Amino acid sequence: MEEDFKKALESTLGRKYIDSIVEQVMDSPARFDDLYALTEHEEEKIAWRATWACEKLSILAPSLLISKREELMQRAMQCPHGGIRRLLLNTLLHLPVPKPINVAFLDFCLNGMLSPAETVAGQAVCMKLAYAICLKEPELMGELEAYLENMEPNTIPQPYNVHATTF
Repeated sequence: MEEDFKKALESTLGRKYIDSIVEQVMDSPARFDDLYALTEHEEEKIAWRATWACEKLSILAPSLLISKREELMQRAMQCPHGGIRRLLLNTLLHLPVPKPINVAFLDFCLNGMLSPAETVAGQAVCMKLAYAICLKEPELMGELEAYLENMEPNTIPQPYNVHATTF
C-alpha cells in the first residue's frame, strides 16, 4: 500500500494528484499510516509531497493527526527544509493546542516569527501558532505582545511591514 503512494508521489505531481491521495485516505483511513510514513522518506520530493497531503488531511480529518501532534512539533523544530517545515507548522495550526502546552515549541514559534532565516510564510505561521498557544494560556499573551512590540521594523515579514514601504 505504501508503495502505491510512493509511486504517485515520485511522479510529476500537482494539486489534483495530492487531492486524489487525500481522498483515498479519507475513503480508507487505515491507509493514513502508509502516507504518514512517507513524510520522513529519504527522498526530499516524496517527503515534501506526503507532508503536503498530510497538511490537507489536518483540515479535513484532524483526528488522524492528533496522536502525532508532539512528534510533529519535534519534527518541525528540527526540520532543515523550509518547505517541509512550513507544511508541518501549517498541519499543527489546524490541530487543537495541547494542554499542557509544549514550551519548547512556543519558544521555537516566538523565535521563528522573528528569524530572518525563516521564510516569510514560515514566519507568518509561527506568529499564528504562537498566538493560538497564547490564547490557550492567556498569561503568556504578555510575552507575545512584548515580542511583537519590540520587533525592529526590518525584522517584520515584508508583507506586514508598512514602515518598509516607501511611496
